[in-house]
Amino acid sequence: MAWQKLRSHVSYTLTIIITLALTLGALVAMYNLNYQLLAAPLPYPDAERLVLMRGALVDDNNEVKQSNFIPHAGSLEAYDKQAQFSDIEVMAIQNISIDVEQSLPSSPTFNTGAITPEFMSIFNVPLALGRYFSVDEGIGSQQPVAIVSHQVWQRYFGGNTNVLDQTLVFKGVSFKIVGVTDERFIEPVLSTPNWHTDVWISYDYNDSPTPTWQRNNIQTYQLLKLHDVQHARRAKLSLENWLNEQLQQQTAGEQTFANSKVQLEFVPMKTRIIGEASQVSIMMLLGSSVLLLIALSNICNLVLSRAAEQQKSFAVQAALGAKPNHLFFHIAIELGLLFISAAALSLLIAEGIIRLLKSGVVGPLARLQELQLEAHTIAFAFTVSILLCLLLSWIVSRQLNYRHIIQQLQSSGKGTGVQISAMTRTLLISFQLFVCLSLLTICLGIFQTSWQNLQRDTGIREQNTYQVALNLGTLLQQMSRGERSQLLLSAVDSLAKLPQVTKVGIGGYPPFSYWLPGFSNRQMQFEPGIEKNSFEYQSTTGTWPYFDAFGATLIDGRAFTHEEAINNAPVVIVNQTLATQLRQQGQVLGAKLYPRNGQQSVEVVGVVEDIYLPKQPDIARVFIPSVPTGYPFVLIETHAHATISRAEINQALTGIHPQMRVYNFQSTTMLLATHLQQARVISMFTLMLSIFALALAALGIYGVCKYSVALRRFELGVRMSVGATPIAVFKLVLRDNLRPITAAACASIIVLLSISTLQDTLVPITIDSAVHWLISLATVITLVTGVTLLSSRNIIARPALHALRGE
Repeated sequence: MAWQKLRSHVSYTLTIIITLALTLGALVAMYNLNYQLLAAPLPYPDAERLVLMRGALVDDNNEVKQSNFIPHAGSLEAYDKQAQFSDIEVMAIQNISIDVEQSLPSSPTFNTGAITPEFMSIFNVPLALGRYFSVDEGIGSQQPVAIVSHQVWQRYFGGNTNVLDQTLVFKGVSFKIVGVTDERFIEPVLSTPNWHTDVWISYDYNDSPTPTWQRNNIQTYQLLKLHDVQHARRAKLSLENWLNEQLQQQTAGEQTFANSKVQLEFVPMKTRIIGEASQVSIMMLLGSSVLLLIALSNICNLVLSRAAEQQKSFAVQAALGAKPNHLFFHIAIELGLLFISAAALSLLIAEGIIRLLKSGVVGPLARLQELQLEAHTIAFAFTVSILLCLLLSWIVSRQLNYRHIIQQLQSSGKGTGVQISAMTRTLLISFQLFVCLSLLTICLGIFQTSWQNLQRDTGIREQNTYQVALNLGTLLQQMSRGERSQLLLSAVDSLAKLPQVTKVGIGGYPPFSYWLPGFSNRQMQFEPGIEKNSFEYQSTTGTWPYFDAFGATLIDGRAFTHEEAINNAPVVIVNQTLATQLRQQGQVLGAKLYPRNGQQSVEVVGVVEDIYLPKQPDIARVFIPSVPTGYPFVLIETHAHATISRAEINQALTGIHPQMRVYNFQSTTMLLATHLQQARVISMFTLMLSIFALALAALGIYGVCKYSVALRRFELGVRMSVGATPIAVFKLVLRDNLRPITAAACASIIVLLSISTLQDTLVPITIDSAVHWLISLATVITLVTGVTLLSSRNIIARPALHALRGE
């Protein structure tokens, strides 16, 4: 009977199914994402015992002198002596890099990972072919072996099983391929979420400088598998004490490390992999939940209206012996057909949203590769659907007056009949206005912050500029630093002669680039000596055309000369942030800066504007004249509307030396888009969420208002017949519809203040937040006014006779 009745009310049926399916599908997708990030176990054995070792160099007061610091030599020595740390079961090291393969056609660039043999076994990496590295191929063995990813195997070797007989060549060394990872392998995130290793090689062939106790290596990641995670603190203290004892011995007499120690941190693997992704996913889950609440309110209005229409049917059933519980089950069965259908459709919508997430629309969120509909996801969709169905059935049945239904039958259908109570209608409108007002206020705050991040001037020259990372192949070992310097300067001159190029400079890693891992913050001093008035800074080396092409705008003093860059002259240029600190010390130009606990000074000769980098705080920056020869970057600026390609750059470089290659080439526009992707996604998400919430609220309020006007049709017709103008009638209806806004506004203030108390970054108590609330309130009032006009226009736009006749 329920199915037959639904078939005769197609618009009612489709409206509920589509509305619920869309919002429930979004909720199911966000539930799946959050489950994957927060609850799902990692796909590695004993994942809870895996930790990543991080560290910082601190002074005796535990103030950070250099972040992200573990002595490179200390990492390797700890690995060699891991047996003496009883709480640690095994250690593994990975050194990530990018290199140019020299034997395959087109010399492709590969992401490489130099690993110790334990790395693969710690994660139980599934292999499609071959084997792991053996113990005999560990550190010091000088065995050039490699394991390639499944993607590299398919793309460059056609998936042939004879790949184990092939070799890859990096920096003139031939690496024998001994294994291929299976396509099911999900690589753990150690560096950045968008990093995927193409080739793993034996650790002896990492491209890092010679390990020392004085320097760290941001490309090196040391993994530990603990015997018992409960003893993580004891294991950390044991390793930390040993490391600091060795550090003091190895750096004895060096002022830079006086009164210094390494402070270790054991980061659980799951924490490292998820990173900040949980914040974005939780925000999406909350947003989708709010949309479902608004949709449910709309559906509740539709169901109540339909229940009022079915009063005669209910009266007949009551006459035949139906009790209140029978009417409840009648409503539940009808709603159950709708809600189960919506749940099934929501799974298809959720699958589409998941595929959209995997396409990268929200950036490199963690664990997206594993995301898919699973049994618990399907169970969640149908459980939520059934619970909502039962809740709504209970609400509707509570609105039905069983005695009134019996009286309706006994009075032969005369009287006003069953109606939705005025209190229920008011609560429906108040709830929708409250949710909409609160959601708009939060979305406006988040949108403003994200939009400001997108629109803020970065101080970086974006148009017609390109970042080119060079690979020198075997030249790092075959040539001296001076010879490489001359070779690179010749390459810069060659590139500068290209017709489309206006400026070329060479330097080290720029302040922002394709290399997303954060660099260490170091410390300098305003005075010579031990612990003398220090400050934190980040440094960048290069020639002046390099800084100029990046966008460094000189506002005071002078730029570097070509000779100063070649000779590594003791002069620097500082940014405005550091210039402000220097001004407080007495002077800027001509001021002396000293290394931490050092005596040799450098002189400030210029000041450039600050650079704004996404998600990074403002920091003192020091620009140093130099020609880096290890892993150089070339910054190229072209004429307007002109472009340059990787092939053109490689052709020019090959003319200088055949070993020189481009291993990363991107325009500054592309790089900025990558760094700003999260802000862009948050802006789009909050905007779409606001629009969708307003649309759902408008539909729901329109339904309630339309029903209220229909009940008052005769009254309004009488008012118009005795002289009330259409405007007066509209104001009367509008005044009634605006009353729920007062309750909604008060409730939203209480909720927003509560949220601000618990999470002040989401809704801070500021003037901006008050403005956002007032804008949201004005938007909601405008929405109600428009909906009131739309719902009452059939009465006020026609003569009163039509309303009195019920037309």
